[in-house]
Amino acid sequence: MGPYLTILGVKPEMMLLVVVAWSLLRGAREGMVWALIGGLCLDLLTGAPFGTITLALLVVSFLAGLGESSVFRTHILLPIVAAFIATLVYDAITLIILDFTGHPVAWLRSAVYIVLPSMLVNTLLMPLFFWPLQWLHRKTGREEMHW
Repeated sequence: MGPYLTILGVKPEMMLLVVVAWSLLRGAREGMVWALIGGLCLDLLTGAPFGTITLALLVVSFLAGLGESSVFRTHILLPIVAAFIATLVYDAITLIILDFTGHPVAWLRSAVYIVLPSMLVNTLLMPLFFWPLQWLHRKTGREEMHW
């Protein structure tokens, strides 16, 4: 179902949302494990240069993991904003790698027809990914320190 699901003509980047949500909940280290596994799987299925998606997900995971220690980590606004920014970073890294490896990139067209719609869709979908992963984090997570 995943490859065929489109919202507003955009395929949601579900692995990106999982990686961002898990990185916010458990930190960059655990998020990067998901980024590596999911990225390698996706790299095997796409026509992009191998490692493109993995690298983009690893960078996003590291940046999102910085939000793990935030006081607002459990507030839904943080994952929503993180999804918005993460999509921009993820798509930018992907386009830069494509350009660097000799694939033609129409920057303005890509920004308008790919990056901006992806940012909107991923941002809107983030709560649907964050809440179940937050539940899983609570059920399997480490004890939190209370000061």
